[in-house]
Amino acid sequence: MRSRLKKVLGLLLCVALALVWLPAPAHAVTLTAVNDTLLPLSDSTMPTRMGGELYVPYSVFSSLGVSASSSEDGVLSMSAAGETLSFSTAEGYVYDQNLTSYATPAYDMNGTVYVPVKLCCGKFGLGYSTLSAYGETVLRITDGSAQSDSSFVSSKSGEIESAINTYKGIPDGQPSGQGQETQPTQPIEPPIPEVEEKPAQKPARVYLTFYGTPMTSTTPDILDALKQAGCTATFFLPADSTTWPDDVIRRIVAEGHMPALQLDADGQTAVDSMLADLSAANERLTLLTGLSTRIVSNDSGCDKLTQAQRDALVKAGYRLWDSTLDSGDSTQSAARAYATTAQRFAATNATVVLRLHHSKNTAQTVELLTGYMSRQGIPAVRIQLSVDPINAASDKR
Repeated sequence: MRSRLKKVLGLLLCVALALVWLPAPAHAVTLTAVNDTLLPLSDSTMPTRMGGELYVPYSVFSSLGVSASSSEDGVLSMSAAGETLSFSTAEGYVYDQNLTSYATPAYDMNGTVYVPVKLCCGKFGLGYSTLSAYGETVLRITDGSAQSDSSFVSSKSGEIESAINTYKGIPDGQPSGQGQETQPTQPIEPPIPEVEEKPAQKPARVYLTFYGTPMTSTTPDILDALKQAGCTATFFLPADSTTWPDDVIRRIVAEGHMPALQLDADGQTAVDSMLADLSAANERLTLLTGLSTRIVSNDSGCDKLTQAQRDALVKAGYRLWDSTLDSGDSTQSAARAYATTAQRFAATNATVVLRLHHSKNTAQTVELLTGYMSRQGIPAVRIQLSVDPINAASDKR
């Protein structure tokens, strides 16, 4: 009976793969970049999307310090920074060094093993982004030491276009995309604005908030900067807790910062699904820190949720927050992010909910901003459950 069940499950897995592993249109190209290096483009290295998740060959992570080995029974183990993920493509499971299992397995394709980008990056303290260039997509995986995405696209524009042309068989000098022209030389970046040290007005207070998955390569430096400044902040953690680095989460809470949860929902997201995701994230948070949270933000804004969705969240005890100002630390240098944010501070006397991230520039941005706020007497605070929430839906419940 058990043998027959295994055969049925194997057949179902094959059917599922046949449904999700559909070939992309011939014109669709996705390149892979690691830090500031563009990888060779071929059918066997190009990323793919399965079941809504991005996958790459496991070897892509090797240059980022992730080691890999295969056992005799076909289990691929990837390790870095004291973390391990073990994938069995035959059995369709994945677990970490604590025997915690995850829902995104690896797959054998094109003669190699493809692993889920989001899970691997979250587990090994890496970051990833998808960039548009010449009508195609570049999947970029970084360890926090690389230049910004905008600088990367600018500096690698010629190499990216050449790789796309070569793959598509387009002669050199001909535009990569239909109707597109060769990208002109990028204009010189405007000078960083001066910071007014005696502004006419200033925010009543600033809530420092950090959005996204904490990274072992950058978040400890951010926490050091906050500690040095004597400030506490609010960390909006993705409701998908599989990406959380355990030790960093524990440190966030241990140093007095407020944990919060970040949804990625829209008006079509089922209420039961949102509540289940938040409940599962709180279970993980309680397991790691002994605390749970009722502070929630939606990545695209709480005004993108319907009244019924907001009613259900509030009824479940959650309070809805949105940022009112993005510092730009994820796309600009620390100096520019600081200067532009300080300019925005000088244009208001309202309360500001400042959105920061976990980029390589964030720690220095925090140092500069908290120093400025100290000089101007602007209070830096963390979100409290007792405070009326600030959100784009003007829902103060």
